[in-house]
Amino acid sequence: MLIGSVHATLAADDARQMVVARSGPKVVDQDGSVARGDGRVRSLTRLGVWVLLVLAGANGLFLYLLPGRADSDYAWSIKPPVNAAFIGAGFLAGTLATALVLARATRWRTFSTLPPALWVLASTLLAATVIHQDRFRWGYPPTWVWALVYAGVPLAVPFLVARQRRVAEAPPAADPALRGIRVLSAIVGVPLLAGAAALFAAPVELGQHWVWPLTPLLARTVAAWYALIATMLLSCAAALRRPAEAIIAYATLAAWSLLLLALALRFPDDVNGAGLWIVMMLVLLGLSGYALRVALGDRERM
Repeated sequence: MLIGSVHATLAADDARQMVVARSGPKVVDQDGSVARGDGRVRSLTRLGVWVLLVLAGANGLFLYLLPGRADSDYAWSIKPPVNAAFIGAGFLAGTLATALVLARATRWRTFSTLPPALWVLASTLLAATVIHQDRFRWGYPPTWVWALVYAGVPLAVPFLVARQRRVAEAPPAADPALRGIRVLSAIVGVPLLAGAAALFAAPVELGQHWVWPLTPLLARTVAAWYALIATMLLSCAAALRRPAEAIIAYATLAAWSLLLLALALRFPDDVNGAGLWIVMMLVLLGLSGYALRVALGDRERM
């Protein structure tokens, strides 16, 4: 009975949002902006986030905590273990992001800067899988899960975003308190995206200069995760309007930065000449800390 009640509530919520979107009533928000819809998170979007939470959590815990097993027990052989831990850090940060969405987010704008970044990650990992398909264990069932996820996410994300935009509120005026965050995010995001694109395009030439050993497939995988972060920063620079909209994105960035900085302590023999890389990660951590200091005061509007 409880499950039936939950399903009924979700269905009613979606139906109400569709009525609002079609009839187009003008709803005045707290900051005086006029809304097209109520901007609530739809039930199908929440279901998609639940799927991402499970996948990110399973991959993140395995790769970050048991990186040595990724040589034999993953979709392809990942070694040295620092590479598996790097990928696991990304998934764990994604676990935090999806958990925050499910626990706190009631409005689409609270995390609407994240889907473009997810699309970039999935698309680049799909491309890396196709380019290096000979490196994958196609007789191993989890490999097909990997392939289906990264073939499906680039299609699912635009579909869910389009559904959300049909009931989205009109963008409010940008809060002046976010100006510094947006400018700094653009300044950091542009070169980060350029670097990620260069590493993806030339994994052998540039991968040999990375702070730990990379194969061409792993170089493109590393590039994909940095492309995700860069896209998220650029999306925030372009679209942030309320401080609350920055919380999930920059909490994710903070978690990712800390998890990666810990790799220098966990794998000192693999992480060599990492001074510039550590500085880069500290810059990202500092940016996330600054953004959270500004945004957390508005957390009640998530």
